Amino acid sequence: MKKKIIATYLGILGVMMFLLAVLPFQHAITPTDRLLVFVSAMLFTLLVWLSTKLIGTGQKVESVVFTALFILFFYPDITNFLSCDLEAVISLSSQCIVPFFIGQYNRVSQRNFQRIYVLMLLMGIFCSYTHDGITIPLCAGFLWLSFLNRDRFFRTACWPMVIGFVIGTGLSIWKAHRTGVSSVPSNLAGTISQTSTALQILWNAKVFLLSVGLTAWLSVSRWGRQMLLANFREHTLLACCAMFSYCTLPFAPLGLENAVAGVCFFCMFWVLILVKSLTDKFYYRRKQL
Repeated sequence: MKKKIIATYLGILGVMMFLLAVLPFQHAITPTDRLLVFVSAMLFTLLVWLSTKLIGTGQKVESVVFTALFILFFYPDITNFLSCDLEAVISLSSQCIVPFFIGQYNRVSQRNFQRIYVLMLLMGIFCSYTHDGITIPLCAGFLWLSFLNRDRFFRTACWPMVIGFVIGTGLSIWKAHRTGVSSVPSNLAGTISQTSTALQILWNAKVFLLSVGLTAWLSVSRWGRQMLLANFREHTLLACCAMFSYCTLPFAPLGLENAVAGVCFFCMFWVLILVKSLTDKFYYRRKQL
């Protein structure tokens, strides 16, 4: 099975290289273009691998393929990635840091890494300062989990990452205020108007509608509510981030566009979590029976 998984990732790499070589370029491909195609395909494959590790869908070939297709069709700003230029490569490499950072937070929570605390602090600052769309919801999720685990917060290994993320988020808000990017309304009417505008934008986002629809469908039945609760317990950080991302829409301290992108980003992971639970329940369990 491990060989099949490796072959699947190599297949994803090959398909993406083919698509990126055919779609963006209307001229003869230069050596620089070939390098961009290879790097972009590698980064997309890396993003799929990090996402499957984070969600827990990397054990089966069909799950990996579905995750890759879902990201390809629903990932925010994926059309910019398909342009296959230097800006797209930088953007995609930046996006790969997010699931890696969340995965590292989950992995090191119960370990002791005192020698690299400074590196973990700097990693938190860098990740939050360079990801305007997700920094506030993820920071709020970190703070909420830290509050729930306040009795043993400084006995875990992830506290430097959390503090670094808080510092980076504060710097991002300060930068947005200084540059005029912040969209914080000054009164109640402005807040209502901005929320309405954000919802209108999200209404055209397929992943947002899919996330709301799946959650609403599961919440009307007993087994669905149990599934939602189980996923919330297993993926507490991502679930909290999804909820907190909605809370940023009325205020948008880092800009309305970034707030909407953050909602779509966490909705994508939430949908992947729900789809994994549904396939485990209705497909793999029946297949075993």
